[in-house]
Formats: sequence, structure tokens, C-alpha cells
Amino acid sequence: MKKGIKVSFLMMGVLVLSLAGLFSVLYHQVSTETSGLIEKGAIDSIIFSESPVYYDDGRTPIGVFFEKLHRKYIQYKDIPKVFIKAMVAAEDKHFFDHRGFDTRAVLRAMVANIKARRVVQVGSTITQQTAKNIFKREKRSYVAKMKELMQALLLEKEYSKEEILEMYANQFFVTGFGSGLRIAGRYFFDKDAEDLDLVESAFIAGSVKSPNKYNPFNKKTKAEKKEAVKQAKLRKDYVLGNMLALR
Repeated sequence: MKKGIKVSFLMMGVLVLSLAGLFSVLYHQVSTETSGLIEKGAIDSIIFSESPVYYDDGRTPIGVFFEKLHRKYIQYKDIPKVFIKAMVAAEDKHFFDHRGFDTRAVLRAMVANIKARRVVQVGSTITQQTAKNIFKREKRSYVAKMKELMQALLLEKEYSKEEILEMYANQFFVTGFGSGLRIAGRYFFDKDAEDLDLVESAFIAGSVKSPNKYNPFNKKTKAEKKEAVKQAKLRKDYVLGNMLALR
């Protein structure tokens, strides 16, 4: 019995060392690959780009409104504090405490994926989602997620939490080719981002995960629009509840 226990511990130790070695090699590889992309200027060139904004057909420009009245990019100091709280409550409750990934969320996702025998949850933090947007992860695989996690660690090493939130607030998809908080404020409420209130902020933050699901404007039938509004309200209430719990 004791011999069997020793063998089990030995095998577990070998497995842990092997995983640690694999992680180290992969981390070095990812660090080398992203060394030129992680720098401030390189990331700014991606996020500050002023791409046109189109209607849902993907071809017709919305017009000069987004191009002439203001820049779409928003700095952290101009993001409403209520939106920051809403985004953290909706996407990453422990954002200000972790260093790029949330161990608890990763473990929950692993259990769910093992039960489903496929990738159904990813446990991504805001930092990981920012890394995905910057480095353009396309595949939904364990290796791709591992690389994304390492890129998140590199982001946290080089940038402050505020800088990472600023990146994310300018990246998330809204509609057509439009991205970011300024576009969302105008698209949904015809408001400058700085003027968004609590409920509006909660709605936008809540819609980030599935923007098409909660968007009534891109639905073709009344029934689809009604369902989108219903789901958006439920999601908004969920975010408000999380904000209250985190207060």
C-alpha cells in the first residue's frame, strides 16, 4: 500500500515537473514572438487606428459623424467610473487583484470543459481578452488559450491595470466595424461616453460578451427585437446585481 502511494506521488511529481517545463518553454516562445508587439508604440498603433464605422450591411458608412465630431478613442481618465465598475462586475470581478489570470475562473472552466468533453468555458480575464484582441487569437484550443494566458502575463508585466482597462474599453466589438466605448455610447444611446449613466453603462458592459445577442437594432423581426430587449434587460440586471455585491 505504502509503495503504491509512493509511486503515485512520484508520478504526480513527474507530471508537475513536465507541465512546469512545458510552461517554461512555451512562455519563452510566446515572450520572444510578442517582444516587438508588446511595446507601447506597437500596441498604440493597433488601438488608436481610426477605422470607418458602417451600418449592419458592412458596406454603407454611417457617415461623417464618427469621423468628424470626435475621435473614437477614449482615455482612461475620461471613462465614467460607473462604467469601469460595470465592466469589472460583468467580465472580471477580480481584475484589480489578479496578475493576468484568475485561478478560480480557470479551475471552474476546466471542470466545465471536462464534463462537456470540449471547450465550453474559457475563464478569461479582461487582460486575457485584451491580449486576444491585440494579438488576434483565432483558434479556440487549449494551446491557443495557454498562449493567450502568457500574453496576458506579459501585458500585466508591462502595463498598469488602468492602461489595460483603457485598451479594452477601446477594443470591444459593438456593431459592423465599430468598436469601443465611444461607438457604443453613440450607437445605443446617442451619447458621448462621458455622459453614460449607471443603467446605460451596465447595459453596454453586459453586452460585451455577446453583442449581437443583446442588440435589438440588428434584428429583422419584431419577435427577435423583443427577445433581444428581454435578454438585454436580464443581462443588465445581472451586471447591476454584481456591482451591488462588489460595492
